Amino acid sequence: MSENRYTKIHYNESLRPYTEYPVKLCNHLADRYFKKRSGNLLDICCGRGEHVEIFQKIGFKAYGIDRDSVGKDKGLNISVADVEADMFPFEDNFFDAIMMKSAIEHIRNIDHLMKEIYRVLKPGCPVVVTTCDWKRNYKVFYDDYTHKTPFTKASMEDMFRMFDFKNSRVEFFYHLPFTWKCDFNKQIARMLSLIPLKYTQTTELTEYKKLIRFSKEVQLLGYAEK
Repeated sequence: MSENRYTKIHYNESLRPYTEYPVKLCNHLADRYFKKRSGNLLDICCGRGEHVEIFQKIGFKAYGIDRDSVGKDKGLNISVADVEADMFPFEDNFFDAIMMKSAIEHIRNIDHLMKEIYRVLKPGCPVVVTTCDWKRNYKVFYDDYTHKTPFTKASMEDMFRMFDFKNSRVEFFYHLPFTWKCDFNKQIARMLSLIPLKYTQTTELTEYKKLIRFSKEVQLLGYAEK
């Protein structure tokens, strides 16, 4: 696929307009998983660069890396590279935190990716990876033809162990902020997921449809430390 094409087509502003959700997510990750709002942070496969902008605003020295130049063209601190093949353009032990949201499923060469994450992450510092849970999304996983590597909770746990990460854990996660601090609300999301919803990538979503869609699209959130 040519550079910029995936982001411009799959993540164009008419199909996926900018919302307040990334702000809520970045603040949640900073408070719950990164435990601070300072230091060097890397967003892998950062796309349009929304998270890079937000993390910069809330206190981090934020960097991004992506094969597309969309974010870099906006003047953001983003390096253009193929994370499946290229050495990340950063020194060893450079980052205090690394995140990779909804992108690892697009990667085939997981070994190279994880070795580079381990190399550039400081000892004792965290990495957070999110992806869709294969067991709950297998019927629609390949609706995006760029999806290559599905994960289950067990396979993500094994991935962290294989590359010598410590203190790893994998939890189920919803892109619904009301579920983030209350386990009971996750039960509500599970009940909402039973409501039928006809959905495609081009479906125009009302707030109600977003609620039902994201109650169905259960994610995995993996946390580990170097």
